[in-house]
Order: sequence, then C-alpha cells, then structure tokens
Amino acid sequence: MTLAHYPTARPEVKSRVLPSRHQQLLAQLGDAVWQLALRFGKRTTIHGLDRLLSTRASRWERFIWLCTFVSAFLGAVYVCLILSQRYNDGNFQTVVDSTRYPVYRIAYPVVTICNRNRLNWQRLDLAKRRFMANVSDALQLKLFETIVGSYDSMSFGHFESFELLRNEPTHQLSHVNFSLVVDFMTWTCDELLTDCKWRHYPYNCCEIFSKRRSKNGLCWAFNSLETAEGKRMHLLDPMWPWRTGSAGPMSALFVRVLINPEKHWPEGQNEKGIEVMLTEPYVWHNSPYSVPANTQTSIEIEPTIYFYDNDTRSVSSDQRQCVFDDEHNSRDFKSLLGYIYMIENCQSECHQEYLVRYCNCTMDLLFPPGQYRSCRSQDLLCLAENNYKLLYSHQPGEEHLVRNNYEGMVCKCFRNCYSLNYINDVRPSFLPPEVVGNSSYVDLDVHFRFETLMVYRTSLVFGWVDLMVSFGGIAGLFLGCSLISGMELAYFLCIEVPAFGMRGLSQRLRKMRRMDIEVTTPTLKLRQNMSSHLEHYVMQLKAEQGPQKATEHFKRWQRQQFAHKHVISK
Repeated sequence: MTLAHYPTARPEVKSRVLPSRHQQLLAQLGDAVWQLALRFGKRTTIHGLDRLLSTRASRWERFIWLCTFVSAFLGAVYVCLILSQRYNDGNFQTVVDSTRYPVYRIAYPVVTICNRNRLNWQRLDLAKRRFMANVSDALQLKLFETIVGSYDSMSFGHFESFELLRNEPTHQLSHVNFSLVVDFMTWTCDELLTDCKWRHYPYNCCEIFSKRRSKNGLCWAFNSLETAEGKRMHLLDPMWPWRTGSAGPMSALFVRVLINPEKHWPEGQNEKGIEVMLTEPYVWHNSPYSVPANTQTSIEIEPTIYFYDNDTRSVSSDQRQCVFDDEHNSRDFKSLLGYIYMIENCQSECHQEYLVRYCNCTMDLLFPPGQYRSCRSQDLLCLAENNYKLLYSHQPGEEHLVRNNYEGMVCKCFRNCYSLNYINDVRPSFLPPEVVGNSSYVDLDVHFRFETLMVYRTSLVFGWVDLMVSFGGIAGLFLGCSLISGMELAYFLCIEVPAFGMRGLSQRLRKMRRMDIEVTTPTLKLRQNMSSHLEHYVMQLKAEQGPQKATEHFKRWQRQQFAHKHVISK
C-alpha cells in the first residue's frame, strides 16, 4: 500500500514567491559587491576613491566625490587619446649628431673606373679563333663582328647600339655566349691602369684593382669587397677596405688611366674618356661621372652620414621612408640576390625586373649572377626596341605633379636607414698637348675634401618612452595614482574578486546539497516500512476514539510530519 499526499495548488502564492527569491539573490549580490568595494576603498592609493567608498561618508558626500572622480577619469582618458594619436602619427626630427666625425671611421669609397670604349679591338681575331673556331662562313663571321661591336658602348638604358642587328639572322649565333666574348675582349688591368698610388705610396695597380660587373659593363674597381680578389684581400689584410684620415690632393688614391684610342672599335662614335663611379661598400651601382680624355681630374669627396635610431623601428618602413638592412620582412625590402639593402641595390633589382618583363632575359654583364635567364644574340634587338622604356625612371606618385612624355620604370625604393652619402666635386683640367704627346690618358686624383664629416640622426618626436612618461604624468595629474595603484586595482580585480566569488559559490553549493538531502521524498509502506511507533499510534487511536477520530488524528500527524512533501509513493 502506498500513501501519497498531494498539496493543494496555489498558483497565486507561487507567483509571489519566485520574484521574492530573485530579489533576494540580487540583494545578496549587491551587498557582496558593496562589501568588496568598501574593502578596496579602505586601502587604495587612488585619490578620491577612499572618500567615495568610505563607510562614514554620507550620500551627498559620495555624490560629490563620484562626480569629481568621473570627471577626472574622463579628462585623463581624453588627454591619453590625444597622446596616443601623437604617438601613432610617427613624426620625425633630424638633428646634427656630430660635426667633427673623423673620416677614418668610415671606409674609403669604392672607386670604379670604366673606359667609355669597353673593348680592346685588337683582340678581335683572337676572339674569332676562340669562339668561332669551326665557322668559316664569312657572313657569320661578319655578324659576329657586328654583334661584338654593338657591345662596345653598351650600358643599361643605352641599348640603342643593338639597333644594328635589325634584319640580321642573329639566331644563327645563339650558341655563342657573347658575355664571355666581351669578358675576353675587355681591357685588362695593365692595359687600362698605371702609376697607382695610395697615400703617396706606389702600388701595383693590378694588386689593388679588381675587375667587376656594373651597369656600365665590365670595369675595374678599387677598395671593393664584391669580387673574389677583393674578398681575398680582406682575408690577407684585415684593414681592407682601406681607410684614410687625411684630406686634400694626393692624400688618398691617384691613378693614371690609359685611353688607348688606337685600340678602339673603328666604327665607334662615342667620345673618348672614362667613367668614374664612387659608391659605398656593398653597393652595386651608382650614376658615374664622365671624365674626358687628356685631363688632370680631381674628385673631391664630402661624405655625410644619415641614420635613423633604433626607436624608429616601431613604425613601418613606408612611414619612416627608409629600410634597415636587416628588415627582411618589410614589404619595401628589395635587393639584388646576395646583397644587403641599399637604395642603389633596390633600384638595380627593379631595373633588372623591368628588363626581364620586356625581353624575358637579363644582361648578365650588367648584374650579378641571379635567377634570370641571360640574353642571347636573338634577344639583343628586343633590348633596342624597348630602350626608351628602360632609359627613364619615375618615382611613385609623381604622375600627379610631373608631366612625363615617355613611358619609364617606376621603382619604389627607400634609402637605407644608415646611409653614407658622397657629395662629389669633379674638376677636370685639360693637359697641354706637349705634356700629353702621342699618348692619351687621364690623371685621376680622388680624395676627401675635409678630415671630418657631418652626421645627422633622425628620431621620433614622440617615442614610446615619451608616451609612457606622459601617461604616468596624466594619471598622477588627474587621478593621483601611479603604477603601484594600477597594480592594486589589477590585484583586486584578478585575485580578490574571483576568490570572493568562488567562496560564495562553494557556500551556495554546500547549502543546496544539504537542502537536497533534507528534501528527499519519503515513501510510507504501511505493511512493510512503517515504523513501529507510527503503527502503534494508529492502532491505539482506532481502539480509543473510533475510526473517524483516528482518521482526523492521523491526518493531523501526517500534515505535521510531511508538510513539505508532495508525493509519497511506493
């Protein structure tokens, strides 16, 4: 037998009890938050909060301090936003870092000398025997001579000499590597250079000059680290590349450059003389200076250093308009294969990419060995046809301000963030005929103008250190707090508040667990599980008071014992 009791449903009471429980929970939560706030207000060092959260403060006093604190906080936020905008703008300032920086602290520039007539034409017959040994066709030999002659004055942007190959069967000589032919016929060191002196001390020119490629073709370079000979010199002489601490004529490099006009290509029409290029170490090419033959030429160098300090690394290369040589992940980083970042190397790589774009090949005489295919004889006419596109170069963005009548190359290249610039003054003086006699040469003297140089440093007007100092000053001015106050607030929010919440949650869970145990629904099995005192009580009531009275007593006892139980089941 199962005895069950079903209490009468009272929906109106239930609708009143549930909101009261929620209100009670909210009230408990509000009390807990207020107690936490009072606890924090007693020991905080943030000015104003101690008065706002004081237990003795009245409502009006709390209202006044709340308005004051909120106004100060909003003012601090507003000023911090202004400072953040100033930091994000990334404005720069350039100042003079040194006016007396000695020149011996920088490497002497790489001096590259090229004859305007690139080839020694007296070696043409030897070149034919070496590279056309099995060819007896007079037309092919003549074509070979024409192609070699077109290389005599060739440089990047001056491929018009290959126009001579129009309507010529250049594909017949596609098996000939004309870069090797030009290398064979170019001027040797003994044929081009003599009487070399470094700081008044005579040297063998072939020991201090090495042959290298450039955008002017094959030339001879002094103080270079790019060639195999220059690297060997660096291993043998730890002071290589050489430096000098002196200034003035004959204080650095002197060399006599032989023109040898009798050995030039007979059909050559370019002016006799040389081209001199001055570059920093590890720079592939720079615009050369033309020096006429039969002159005594003095080149005075005035170096200047521009550098950006390390704080400027926090802004992008596009914003600072320069690239550090180790900034390989920058999208503005572009350089020749195996070379560090320099604006000249970036421009050279850009020019080579245009060359590949137009003719699907590169002139390996003008660029270092790389990933692109070298131009063969049948590609030379393409260079002449696109020469006007390779002759001019434009800067990105200038099309809105500059009228350009020719299509050219657009290369986005920034300076290196450490840049050594040379301001050069070239002064040629023609030698009298009686001095020159039957020979033709150029006496070249390359030296520094002064023994010191200017150094300019560029830095951020408002760096991250200035930002932190300004934030600290604003926090102290408006809120009267410091970094320690911030740590107090962080500790309170990250440690004390979660700990308080966890303690309250654990207490609530324990309370609910006890309630679940107490509220477990009992089952009365009158024949099997009823306790002995209950059975005795019922039988006694039946005997003394009769069935009706016993039932009333039993129901009263049941209500007392199971007032909160809804179901008594089997």
